Amino acid sequence: MKEFELIKAVLIFLAVVVSDIIWIFYIRRAAEGKAAQAAFFGAMIWVFGAFVVVGYVENQWYLIPAVFGALIGTYSAVKYDKRFNKKKEI
Repeated sequence: MKEFELIKAVLIFLAVVVSDIIWIFYIRRAAEGKAAQAAFFGAMIWVFGAFVVVGYVENQWYLIPAVFGALIGTYSAVKYDKRFNKKKEI
């Protein structure tokens, strides 16, 4: 197993945060029937996901920042989406 690097852990954390945020855009565009936009966001999910997978295949300790990235990313994306859609309704 390779050595644990803090900078790589931070990059994995941020990649998962961004990936989870992109999921919200992907789901919304797919539900709206916007195929090209949904396809773009789907591709971006794979780009960020591949980076994360390569990281934790090297060293399973990188799963820890990945999990926390998923928690933070999903929570913040849903909160933002809820707030943004509430403003659109007003």
